[in-house]
Amino acid sequence: MMLGLSRNFLIYGSATILFLILAVSLTPITSPLPPYTGPYEVGILDLETEVERRTIHPATLKETGEKAFELETLAITLYYPSALPPLSSEPWARPWLPQPLSLIGTGYARLIGIRFPPLQSVGTFLLWALGSKTVIPGVVDAPILSADPDDVEDLGKVVEKNGPRLGQEAEKLPLIVFTHGMAGMSQSYSHYLGSIASHGYMVAAVEHRDGSGPGTVVHVDGNQRYVWHMKLDDLESDPPLSVEDLKTVQLNFREAEIQETISLFARLNEGSSTPIVNLKPKSPQSALPGFKNRLDMSAVTVAGHSYGATGALQALKNAPNKDMPINGAIMLDPGKGSGPLNDKIELPILVMQSGEWTEKQSEFYGQGWHFDVVKKLVENTGIGWFMTLKGSAHPSCTDAPLIVPWIMRLATKTTLNGRIALQEYIDTSVDFLEFLRTGKKKGLLREDISSPAGPLGDAEKRGKVEGSHGAEWEVHVVPSQ
Repeated sequence: MMLGLSRNFLIYGSATILFLILAVSLTPITSPLPPYTGPYEVGILDLETEVERRTIHPATLKETGEKAFELETLAITLYYPSALPPLSSEPWARPWLPQPLSLIGTGYARLIGIRFPPLQSVGTFLLWALGSKTVIPGVVDAPILSADPDDVEDLGKVVEKNGPRLGQEAEKLPLIVFTHGMAGMSQSYSHYLGSIASHGYMVAAVEHRDGSGPGTVVHVDGNQRYVWHMKLDDLESDPPLSVEDLKTVQLNFREAEIQETISLFARLNEGSSTPIVNLKPKSPQSALPGFKNRLDMSAVTVAGHSYGATGALQALKNAPNKDMPINGAIMLDPGKGSGPLNDKIELPILVMQSGEWTEKQSEFYGQGWHFDVVKKLVENTGIGWFMTLKGSAHPSCTDAPLIVPWIMRLATKTTLNGRIALQEYIDTSVDFLEFLRTGKKKGLLREDISSPAGPLGDAEKRGKVEGSHGAEWEVHVVPSQ
């Protein structure tokens, strides 16, 4: 009897797997990522460097006994405007999924509570089926855009007349540090971040090691250590951590990683006499010397999505200062469950919410409705914008709607085309970054308030304005001056 059941399981299981492989190979489930929106080519570089080791919190992992929140290295993905590289054997595009693929497949399986290895392998297979052929457009380890305008001309670059004039030494590259959302990864926002870079900005997407992502590898002292998604049940602490304690620890960890990223920018710009060693396996670093004197350390902007937006807001506390020379921040869908939002802000900020995030309101840590809390926070700065992109959803700023468009439409019930949504987010972000550099308002930043109370007001008072690609926005807060 058992032998028959085992035989049937093998037959039907094998048939199911073969069917899935056939379906994936014949069905246009995925789409390639589109070109970036700006005038410059984009260089991409995965970089992991040692930092001053420190323990953010003494909690340990039940599974291994290791420290859960020890900061040992910094891992980022750089996106930057580039000159065309010479032909070489280096890959011209970075795989969208990090390697090894089993790390992420297992990580997402663990995130939803699956610890049985064969079932974790199914998750890895699905990731392979949906994302193995997807690459991030750009050139790995490409040389950074030259400060010499003649070099740019010689390489046949086409620069928009009204675009950023990076061919002048006085105009160094402004910097952006980006922090991903819960269960996200550094490359989950590659089109948004790569497009910002293509407009003349250096972007560093942090691969957080705070236990909020599916999985990551720390390379230190010639060894490697896995960091999986962490829940309270995974941790030992005296006294025990609460849910809110865990969020506080993770946000503190993220703040430390943001600080280390800014410090790395400074070292790259100074051309440190101590070489920066890239600990990321099989990742080159020949472009790094070219970053010397090319970065504008007076123009560092932090940005983030969801949990990352909460982290970006936290980084503004007491900023700017020596360790955090920040000039402003961009927040996409500030977290609803990631802890109270820092409202001690004295810098320009841009908050862009998806239609889904604005419409679905909830009580926020005893402070009122989430929409009202965000609105008051932005109003209190006196120099901020708060707006909603209609028809979009929480993942609309990620690559997911571009790679698996029909799956995302079914899952999120969005009414706005995924490419249009991202173009709107990109254009408004670039306009804000230009405002930080020049003080000039463009696009939506010139609009007046159209919907002061959003979902909490009368429907007839929810006016809309048109974005750069025809999408509808609601503008809730603009600077008081």
